[in-house]
Amino acid sequence: MSEFNYHQPVLLEEVLSFLPLKKKLVYVDMTLGRAGHASAILSNLSKGSVFYGFDKDVQAIQYSKKKLSQFEKKVDLNFVQSPYSTAIDFLKNSGLNGADFILFDIGVSSPQFDDPQRGFSYRYDSFLDMRMNQDQELTAYKVINTYTEEQLNHVFRDLGQCENYHRVVKAILETREKKPIETTYQLVDIIKSNLPAYELKKTGHPAKQFFLGIRYEVNGEIDELHMGLNKAVSFLNPGGRIVIITFNSEEDRIVKKIFQSVSKPKPTNKYLPEEKEVLDYIQLTKKPLKASQKELETNNRAKSAILRALERKRKDER
Repeated sequence: MSEFNYHQPVLLEEVLSFLPLKKKLVYVDMTLGRAGHASAILSNLSKGSVFYGFDKDVQAIQYSKKKLSQFEKKVDLNFVQSPYSTAIDFLKNSGLNGADFILFDIGVSSPQFDDPQRGFSYRYDSFLDMRMNQDQELTAYKVINTYTEEQLNHVFRDLGQCENYHRVVKAILETREKKPIETTYQLVDIIKSNLPAYELKKTGHPAKQFFLGIRYEVNGEIDELHMGLNKAVSFLNPGGRIVIITFNSEEDRIVKKIFQSVSKPKPTNKYLPEEKEVLDYIQLTKKPLKASQKELETNNRAKSAILRALERKRKDER
């Protein structure tokens, strides 16, 4: 696995620009990965700060423990194998009352994509897996070979937002009656063979959205985002900040809606007396930030990255 451990963090300079400095912080990394962001952030924290790193992937936790051990005399380091939807519950049960900096880097990490054995990518011929947490039972193989037609429609239509999925679903059902669909290439062949010609001519891989839908289903990523982000927002200390990086418009739409719900006044009835609404949060990014041309020249995977940041106001700012 060592050759797949390198991960170049996206929008690193932008993330660091939102880091509160010159004081001890409680820093929570909800999607630790290979600690690309965490390593840079810990380098900038004051001595006596506290760090909690969460990840579903035990390999990510094991690698990051070694990588970040250099900071153990400076920062209280804590590593937890857990989805970020339950991270705040864990922190509260551990006696923590709030955090000063919370980072989310949503989605699959480069090491997970680049390791053929993980089955995330249509670039390699591998077993249909796609689990971030390799201890869980649900895999891409089970989705493709056991889900009903209605369930597959949901995966591709609602989660993957695929336009031409009906023929693909029918072909999956027919193929698996004869023998199981076991590998990524088998699935890619089915997808390509059952899409209209104009879909195949579009920019990008024709299986991209289908694989995204399966990945979302296997890992529950959309529900994770809703639950994890909402809990994190309420867990911020006054003056604390959340920075979140997403990689497609659907994820960004969810983040934007959650941030707006706590930072923008609710519509009022013009026929009722106006009451001034006290808002506890402010969005630090009026428009989402994206990778600079300089970063794209060295890391093309940053092309789809979208960053938003939110701050909980101090009492004297409300």
